[in-house]
Amino acid sequence: MKEGAGRPVVRDEESGRVGELMFLGDWDDPDARPVRTYRLAFIRPLGGGIEWSTSPDRVTVLPPAERPRPAGGVRCAHHVVRQRAGKTHCRDCEVQIYL
Repeated sequence: MKEGAGRPVVRDEESGRVGELMFLGDWDDPDARPVRTYRLAFIRPLGGGIEWSTSPDRVTVLPPAERPRPAGGVRCAHHVVRQRAGKTHCRDCEVQIYL
């Protein structure tokens, strides 16, 4: 699904990171015994990458004027990579890349 095609762009106020809101609601932790339910928001980086979770209270929906714009108005293609902490990241959007 393309950015802006139904998924809100949000900011995690705890970390300051921006991404697409993938899920907001009750999530059952399948690894907990007994199973525990948490109220969470799952956010994916705008250029793609690994989702993170946070409390829904810490999520702010960004109006169009505040949304970050990738160069050229399109999603990052991750053409330039760099190593950081032993992992590969896109230099432009900072998403971790798995090679």
